[in-house]
Amino acid sequence: MKHGRGLARDGRAAAAIEFALVAGVLLMMLVGGIELGLQWWTRDCLQMTADLTARCVAVGPCRDDPLAFASAQAADWALPGAVAALSVDDSAPSCHGVSIQGGWFVIVRIRSDLWSGLSFPFVSPSLSVSACYPSVP
Repeated sequence: MKHGRGLARDGRAAAAIEFALVAGVLLMMLVGGIELGLQWWTRDCLQMTADLTARCVAVGPCRDDPLAFASAQAADWALPGAVAALSVDDSAPSCHGVSIQGGWFVIVRIRSDLWSGLSFPFVSPSLSVSACYPSVP
């Protein structure tokens, strides 16, 4: 009995116990911050891929196979296989409320199922980006 009361009053292990209680929360915040940064970086890379693909389709060199061009661009950003779905509308009359007299817009939409090596609660949603580029005949 004397030994149990002495252990309860002993302050030598207090720092280790406090660290054990706080370390889990700090580790979750660190991993969550890394995951959020990865998601933002991936979205920015996909946005640049959509911009380049819309321009390429409007100018003409990759009008035949825009999916291959977008996949290659995403792979250049270290995101191989990130382009899950791609849609191209090459005769849109306006883009975000802006229209061109005598021309049209090429609108590219990319959806990506962002991978995540982490389990719940760090499950990442799929990302969607779109870009438009004017095309004048």
